[in-house]
Amino acid sequence: MLVVVLLVLAIALQLLRVGIDEALHSLWAEDGPIYLQEALLRGFGHAVFMSYAGYLVIVPRLIGEAATLVPLRYAPAAVTILSGGIVALSGFVVWCASAAYIRNPYLRCTLVALTVLTPVAGLESVASAAYVPWFMLFATFWVLLWRPATLGGAVLGSLFVLATGLSTPGVWFFAPLAVLRALVMRSRRDVLILGSFALGGLAQVPVLALNSTQAVTPVWSSDIWPAYAQRVVDGATFGEHLGGAAWAHLGWPFLIGLLVAVAVGLIIGVVYSNSAGRYFAVIAVSTSLVMFVVSAYQRAVGSQMFWPIGGHFGAASRYTIAPALLLVSAALVLADQHLETVGTRLRVPWGAAAVGAAISAFLLLGAATSFDLSDSGVRGTPSWNNVLKDAELACAAEGLPETAVPTSPPGFGMQLPCDEVAREGSLRP
Repeated sequence: MLVVVLLVLAIALQLLRVGIDEALHSLWAEDGPIYLQEALLRGFGHAVFMSYAGYLVIVPRLIGEAATLVPLRYAPAAVTILSGGIVALSGFVVWCASAAYIRNPYLRCTLVALTVLTPVAGLESVASAAYVPWFMLFATFWVLLWRPATLGGAVLGSLFVLATGLSTPGVWFFAPLAVLRALVMRSRRDVLILGSFALGGLAQVPVLALNSTQAVTPVWSSDIWPAYAQRVVDGATFGEHLGGAAWAHLGWPFLIGLLVAVAVGLIIGVVYSNSAGRYFAVIAVSTSLVMFVVSAYQRAVGSQMFWPIGGHFGAASRYTIAPALLLVSAALVLADQHLETVGTRLRVPWGAAAVGAAISAFLLLGAATSFDLSDSGVRGTPSWNNVLKDAELACAAEGLPETAVPTSPPGFGMQLPCDEVAREGSLRP
């Protein structure tokens, strides 16, 4: 019951970030014209294995398919709630899989909270079917480190990893970690997790190889390096709003000082940690850097993500989610290694808990200041009920098989079959 309550709370908080009304009564970006539209036009189950942007996107497709099972007027709510549910589930996976590395409950709860309410996630990335694979990627990283105690846990973890691999080729960034896991494989539970990782990752290979349409031409930009410092290091530490405001007012002196402080902190943590903590920190930080740099280059967003002097924004924030959370994970694992020592040194039974709570409070400040992402002029306009009314009138007046329907943000839209619109006749004024 507690898990269910927390999952529902996690979904509700994500809806609050973009605004309840906007989240439930508008379709965002690709959720409408790609996932819902193609599910409606092709019939239930026929669009699941269609590629988008050159690769498989199974989980977003399944969300679009599920939204066709409810009346059309409730489709945006279905998409948003299901998307929030997948992100909440990712947080639960992180809680289970990180237990051996982060024993302090305050630190582990913080990591889960940051997974669900990622402070670097902009408006585009929250409660949207198109971007849930980025949250799933981070949870998959942890599953590759997890040694589940039961076969049932291994099966569920394997299914999660497989679903992630079938939704984004980003799992390839974890190939070195998977190889290391294979070298210390102990049981069939390890085989299940690694086999699912390999199956999901390899399934993307022929899809990408046979796809003749290149969505984006890769572009290298020297802005990628400072963008990593701004969007990932600064964002992971203070959140996009607070960290962005610090950059806007203090500029390079602030950012350079932050980079030095973070580097020194990680070095000290690694030096005084045990071997598990050292290996984890090296893997997490290097994966974070490589994932961001390669993604920014491959998707040609390096210059778009760089904050100019005096400003900050959340554009292309999806590329910062997993890298920032990996950086935070390294810091929390290293901090966890030292908490018991700190508690003993302070000679108070609650010393470790107090230090863990202080670290958690600092990190959650960034999440709190970056919580509100609402912008009804971008997400929420036009209202879904209004465009359905207009679509119904257009279908009745023109006798067409389908009609154009605008969605959020302005400029996006989809084609709705008029027979689907006709079923929403109660919407007629």
